[in-house]
Amino acid sequence: MTNRNVQAMDEARRSASFDSKKMAEAIYGREEHNRHITAFQRVEQALDTADNMKLPPCYRDMNRQELLLEGLRTGKVVYEDGVDNNCGVFEYVTHHGSLANASPFGLMRFLFIPPVKQLGTDEQIAQWVPLAEAGKIIGSYTQTELGHGTQVRGIETTATFDKETDEFVIHSPTLSSTKYWPGGLGVVSTHTLLMARMILDGKDLGVHAFIMQIRSLDNFKPLPGIELGDIGMKMAYNGTDNGYAIFNHVRIPRTNLLMRHCQVARDGSYTSNPLRQKLAFGGMLSGRGIIARAATFQLAQALTITTRYSVIRQQGTLSPLGEPTAIIAYKHQHSRLLSLIAKSYISLLAWKSANAASADLKSRQERGDHSTLPYIHMLMCGLKAWSTQTAADGAEEARKMCGGYGYLAISGFPEIAASVTATCTFEGENFVAKYLLKGFDAKKLPADMAYMSEYETVAEDKEVCCAAGEDLLAHDALQEIFDYRAATSAREVHEAVKASERAGKSRLEAENTHALQLHVAARAHIERFILSAAVWQLNCLPAATPSAIKTVLGRLISLFGLTAIASPLEPFASSFLGYGYITSSHLKDMQKQIDDLLEVLLPDAIALTDAWSFSDASLASALGCADGDICARLLAWTRQLPINVEAAKNGGVFKKGWEENIRPFLNRDLSHLDVKAKL
Repeated sequence: MTNRNVQAMDEARRSASFDSKKMAEAIYGREEHNRHITAFQRVEQALDTADNMKLPPCYRDMNRQELLLEGLRTGKVVYEDGVDNNCGVFEYVTHHGSLANASPFGLMRFLFIPPVKQLGTDEQIAQWVPLAEAGKIIGSYTQTELGHGTQVRGIETTATFDKETDEFVIHSPTLSSTKYWPGGLGVVSTHTLLMARMILDGKDLGVHAFIMQIRSLDNFKPLPGIELGDIGMKMAYNGTDNGYAIFNHVRIPRTNLLMRHCQVARDGSYTSNPLRQKLAFGGMLSGRGIIARAATFQLAQALTITTRYSVIRQQGTLSPLGEPTAIIAYKHQHSRLLSLIAKSYISLLAWKSANAASADLKSRQERGDHSTLPYIHMLMCGLKAWSTQTAADGAEEARKMCGGYGYLAISGFPEIAASVTATCTFEGENFVAKYLLKGFDAKKLPADMAYMSEYETVAEDKEVCCAAGEDLLAHDALQEIFDYRAATSAREVHEAVKASERAGKSRLEAENTHALQLHVAARAHIERFILSAAVWQLNCLPAATPSAIKTVLGRLISLFGLTAIASPLEPFASSFLGYGYITSSHLKDMQKQIDDLLEVLLPDAIALTDAWSFSDASLASALGCADGDICARLLAWTRQLPINVEAAKNGGVFKKGWEENIRPFLNRDLSHLDVKAKL
């Protein structure tokens, strides 16, 4: 059986139309891909997880404290690898591919060092950043409170300046001001970047950022006036210590206020750059891009496991001779699988374009140009929302495609699905639409909305898409359809909001009334960007890129576009049907093209997932190892589970369960009952 499985996997790899290593270079870049492989090999060697027949440590029986201890053990190795090798591979992700905040040390490079660099003076950066980079302090980011999350304006924690002592007094004035949820805060961090309301001479100057030491570096106790703790088990991320903090008039030096864009002098006078909020806000947008990329890779992890399982797992037959059939051959299986693989690639390509746009904003802001900030804010919020929701839904779908085995912890799916679901919540809710309304309110549409001016009279024109048959595979034809939907959806909801305002509602009330329509319009606009960005990235591939790579990426883009419009499994497909631009005839043609794409892409499924270059140890899946030896590995890992190891020591008896409950249950005195059954 093992040889058959391994042979089936080898055959699936040989059927590909392209070299998966060349595709990996398109995903990562050649040098980055080599660094990626080497870094994972180093860490897995240090953690002793390279043997894929050995049960990964994460599947041993562990309580809350033991899970955190394991997170500390692995996080220490990963962080030190980055320091010792000057390597940034694990800057934003863990050795399992989760977002870096799944590690107790992960927030240092994700949400501690970057804000210090963005908001601190050169002197403050020189003071704090080298300590954090070298691991001499452990930093976290403390914003969320019991009563307030990403709504920064609602934060209640205060930082009141005391002129006499030249200190800020940090205080939690209410129960709801308790800091609650920040990663690394509960038991691990020595320092945190604290968001608190600055109070000067009784005046509230809004939320500012402070560096605050919270634990002693000698005995690690919380500093006086600070209560810290862990918030307990979560659906995932249990290798880190999401925590709470309560401050009781804790004093910190005035110079701990991050002062690049605002200053408090010794006499208590306050000055700030008029663009302080824009400068601070623009620098924080990169976090959303990091989340979008991490979610995309976690979706790819789930799809890698499912694809490999689907090649090996046999059920029923499609053969006239009755030979068993691999489940990947069934249309319902590979149509879902390949459509999700297409989404994973398109999500990555879109992220690359958005990341470049974000880098351009940073460069502009350094020159005093903030003109693209509203656009980049919308773009990063929208892409983060789309990517994380797509990844969360896709990972769960991938789990279900593995049947009962996908429900096992050792499949890897429970951790992947739960951790990627968390990314939907990070950085706020997934509704971004105000930008579109403001765009229509303006005298001139923003540059990224300019295409909408071409669709001002669509309701009257009764225009119908002119593409048909194979022409619907063309990226420009798909772009036209996506543009049409986005423009008409946005214009329609803007008119509805304005009508509600004319009827006497406030703008906020009108937005709430039409919230679902706004959500559809926002999604349409961001999906329009995603498609155009993917096509742009394809066209910008280096000239030396093999034509086979360009061909398969082009097919994935077409599959993404067509399934978004015509797949009965897509929840927003109906939004393409407004005003009759897409007809039933188009949908039939599209379904035919989808079927043809699925047929030609099916032999590439393994290569498309191999190209992500996930190591067996990083997947931590008995179903998803590269060799395809699923049955042998499932049994080997199952035998190594602590409950089975312990039972084996006692002749196959789960001793404690037998002695405390099973034996008393079987031997219960039933003489008081009329029971006649006997063995």
